[in-house]
Amino acid sequence: MNNFTKSIVYSGVVLAAGLVAIFAIYNNMGATGSSMANLEPAAGETSMMVSEEEAMPGYETMAESMNEMSAEAGDMAHDAMEATEDAAHDAMEATEEAAHDAMEAVEETTEDAVEAAEDMAEDTMDAVEEHADEATH
Repeated sequence: MNNFTKSIVYSGVVLAAGLVAIFAIYNNMGATGSSMANLEPAAGETSMMVSEEEAMPGYETMAESMNEMSAEAGDMAHDAMEATEDAAHDAMEATEEAAHDAMEAVEETTEDAVEAAEDMAEDTMDAVEEHADEATH
């Protein structure tokens, strides 16, 4: 697995973990505004009471936005995985072609080396025979 693939997978995991955390926090928040209505600012002034009807549309809108964002993030992760798969497939094909070309080059080089060795062996034998004939005469 190359670094690009690892980066995409890591980003997807971090994104998913973040979304899970957001939903967990959202679900653990009180459904009513009662816990929020009793808060007072640090300056000591009383806060305005917010009714449940006024508070809930904001939560619903936020939930819809988070659902849309998570759906978009899922689509982006799916697209990234498809792109990674395509890149890996292309790299595999290129590697296969390069290995095939390298094997052909090795075969050609080996054949040339064998032919050169055979020619050299013949030349050596001819030279030995000539010297043997000269030595006997």
